[in-house]
Amino acid sequence: MTGEIDLFSIRDGETNPHEQTLAKVVSATFEKMGFMEAFVSKSRDEDVNMLCATLLVENPVTAKLYFTCPSKLSWKIAENLYGLEELSNEVVDDMMTELLNTIAGSWLSEIFPHQSFSLSIPTSCNEMYHIDKKMYEYHFKIANIGVVSIGLMEL
Repeated sequence: MTGEIDLFSIRDGETNPHEQTLAKVVSATFEKMGFMEAFVSKSRDEDVNMLCATLLVENPVTAKLYFTCPSKLSWKIAENLYGLEELSNEVVDDMMTELLNTIAGSWLSEIFPHQSFSLSIPTSCNEMYHIDKKMYEYHFKIANIGVVSIGLMEL
């Protein structure tokens, strides 16, 4: 399609396409939903206890998005979002999928402002990805607690 935006085209000197747009969306989402600041980070969190959510972008491009978050940070975000002192694994998993859905919808709305898009229902996952396809990773330090990562995989 002429004029189609290719999420996987790297522009001169750019390692992750649309990183600035995603950074704006992630920052706004974490401020509104988690009452936390988010800043671009150069590396992922190496915490072994990570939670993961994923969803498919079905239109106007085909891709898979992953969202990983250190367990400790995910519980803090859920506490802030829901205002609950007692949380369950299910509530935290729900928060992870809701954050990913919000970020994905907002990001795609920014990239494709005059096009409709289609997303699958986000789900929790056990691992982020297998590096066997073209993929970009974006990392964001959240409130000096940990780093969340968003992976964009071409399908």
